[in-house]
Amino acid sequence: MMGWTADNPRSEAPLARSGTIQRLSALAILGSALLIILPCLEVAADVRLRMKTGEVLEGRIYDLGHEYLELSGRLGSNLILKRDVKHWSLKTTTRPEPKGILLILSEGLEVGGDVRFDTGSSEWVVNLGNGTARYLDSMVARTIDPNGICSDDRFTVRAGFEDRTARAIQGVIAGDSIEREDGIQYLRSSGFFGLRPIEEELEKSDHPILRRLQLEERFRMSLPAGITEARPHFLEQIMKGSSREQVGILRETLLEHGSDLYPLLGLLLLDDAQSAEVRTFAIDVLQRTHSIRELVTAWEASDGQGQLALAIALGENGVHVGISTLIEALELEERAARAIAAKKLYEYTGERFDFDPDGELAARGESIRKWRAWWDKNRDRIEGLAVAVLDGKDTSEERRKASDLWRRGLAAEADQRFELAERLYKQAIEIDPTAMGPFVSLGILQYQHFIDYDAALESLHRAIGREPGMGDGVNERVCYYHIGRIYQFGLDFDRARGALLKSVSLDQNYSAAWYELGRIQYEEALLAGGAVEVRRERLEAARETFMSGIMALTRYRRGLIVVDRTNLPFDNALPFSTRDHNRTLRELRIRILEELGRFRGRIGAISLILDEPKRVLQEYREATTEGSVTEELEKLVSVARVILQSRPGDSGEPVPTGGTEDDGEIDAGEGR
Repeated sequence: MMGWTADNPRSEAPLARSGTIQRLSALAILGSALLIILPCLEVAADVRLRMKTGEVLEGRIYDLGHEYLELSGRLGSNLILKRDVKHWSLKTTTRPEPKGILLILSEGLEVGGDVRFDTGSSEWVVNLGNGTARYLDSMVARTIDPNGICSDDRFTVRAGFEDRTARAIQGVIAGDSIEREDGIQYLRSSGFFGLRPIEEELEKSDHPILRRLQLEERFRMSLPAGITEARPHFLEQIMKGSSREQVGILRETLLEHGSDLYPLLGLLLLDDAQSAEVRTFAIDVLQRTHSIRELVTAWEASDGQGQLALAIALGENGVHVGISTLIEALELEERAARAIAAKKLYEYTGERFDFDPDGELAARGESIRKWRAWWDKNRDRIEGLAVAVLDGKDTSEERRKASDLWRRGLAAEADQRFELAERLYKQAIEIDPTAMGPFVSLGILQYQHFIDYDAALESLHRAIGREPGMGDGVNERVCYYHIGRIYQFGLDFDRARGALLKSVSLDQNYSAAWYELGRIQYEEALLAGGAVEVRRERLEAARETFMSGIMALTRYRRGLIVVDRTNLPFDNALPFSTRDHNRTLRELRIRILEELGRFRGRIGAISLILDEPKRVLQEYREATTEGSVTEELEKLVSVARVILQSRPGDSGEPVPTGGTEDDGEIDAGEGR
């Protein structure tokens, strides 16, 4: 029962006449109106949230103690996922807030002042100075203490929040045991709202308790939508369960939430309290799903063997900021750690510097000095590549989910499960139609496997103009390349040439596109009618195009310091493909030589058609010097020698098989 009483004590009798409900509502409003003129008031501080979408929300905001905030009002409440909030601020209002306990009635009305609970009648009594207002306990949804802590374990910001938070932080840092414990409890209760002042304090100086409180709230903020409802004890299981239980629940939850769980896995790597099993599981998942940002963040905050594992996980994704960690690991006492560090350094850089994990201490020290000199020389470029991958753009939830589906589609396609791959690509497009990658992958699949050229062209044309994924600007060049290939299959050489020229304009080092351009010009020359001179000009143009491909491969080879995460100049798969990205530097250099041999073979074949056997010998000699001789080129040079020997006085220069750089050099411009 609720009522308002004046000085006449008889007015406390229950109201029993008709219209009681209307009068009760009116009296409640009157009671709240009277409160705002009482002298014991402070200025209220509403919370303003700016969402990542740009939307602004204001009002009474509660932290529910898990992944959600709640915007509460008289017309109802709305749940707000913490990870969707960009930032929050206090909005000082002219609306005063009563001191003391606040009562939040079931219909959303806030009542406050001098509040007490009458245990006899189970009513909340608000003293208004010239009367009282009574509210049945069943009518009160919750109470809010002056410090913002609610009776139902929520938290909301009240007037004086900033001062209370500052005192709590100082209590944790410099207070006695009671002040420290009180400060911990308050900061833990404040959750989302207490995180910012905690992080501001940590920027000044580190403190283990504050760091732990920061991590706990970051855990809650990283949770995907709906996980607490589906698994009410999820966070407790992750924080306090055994290693086996933790890995089990993480594996199950990954099946349900996919990439939404990756931020939590990244935070688990920052938690020193986590077991080696949990950290290994998290590293493995993030490595296989190319979650570079989470891996880099964890690597920066780690040390010891944990940092070594993260450096390797990054290296397997072509991000080599952790090379410094691998070099430091060469000095470790554990022989196994030295061996794995040396192995990975060789895979990523192609260098050894004579390091032997079983060698003498002095010899190892000399090798490490060479490694450090190498790192000093190449550090800026390697870190620049990492910055390009982490281009600073925030990834929306839609993009993250679509990217997860896209990667799963690439894996399914690699396993030749083509129908599943097509379905996953289409799901990714449905979730985030602004992403380029799934459109390109779908188009490639449609023409290479399903032989549906019209559908493929539609998908690839829809991809143009959309946004590449984080660090994957290579998608656009791949898109134009495959458009050109489809037109090439249909003998529409003009359109094919236009698409391939666009591809090389986006990346001058894209040798695969140069190769197909040369093939188009070669095929046009063979199919063309008319004067011999016209065909000769087209063949010469094709030869020059193939030469452009050789120059592209040479530039890439010259700049190849580490295994690059970006696509190779001869690779037409999309990013996250495992075909080439995770190969060792030695394997990549061998592949480059194979490609150089392929290009020189085409130049040699055209040169024979143009009746220029000396040019064939020249290409063979250069291939011998760089180590790119192919079986095709061996055959072509044999034919060229026969032609030259059949011409009186023009036997040509003998070129022995297996020649080396000591055989001499030919001017690069000769015969071209």
